[in-house]
Amino acid sequence: MLGHPVHPALVHFPIGLLLSATIADLAWLAGLTHDTHIAAILMAGGLAGGLLAMGAGMIDLIRLDQKLVGHATVHMSVVGTAWIGYAVALYLRKEALTASVAITMSAVAISIISAVVLAAGGWLGGRLVYTFGANVEPASTSGLG
Repeated sequence: MLGHPVHPALVHFPIGLLLSATIADLAWLAGLTHDTHIAAILMAGGLAGGLLAMGAGMIDLIRLDQKLVGHATVHMSVVGTAWIGYAVALYLRKEALTASVAITMSAVAISIISAVVLAAGGWLGGRLVYTFGANVEPASTSGLG
């Protein structure tokens, strides 16, 4: 968008929503709340936002230096695995989308595992940008100096 990759601007929303869903699950697990509805809503929003971020990532991949495609593929695979995990966790608690109902420990466990995998995938994405400079123009050609 306007010469900038869109994926980095979008990823923060689904990551925040999905990790917040896991935090809500942990609060439920610790007995701090009886509400399971909020985690399901956060998870659904994060999954929807994740689709947008993944689509933008695929578009940004077209402009990526070919030397970084392998790193990007690992990043996409890890984040895609986390997305699938969260989708399974949401499916296991689909009734919680409309009301606060009891959820299974497997849904919570999958949410926790998915959060760890998502964090690893986010780290890999950050490494693409901050270590390898993926889709980043050198300062001398950016018009700043």
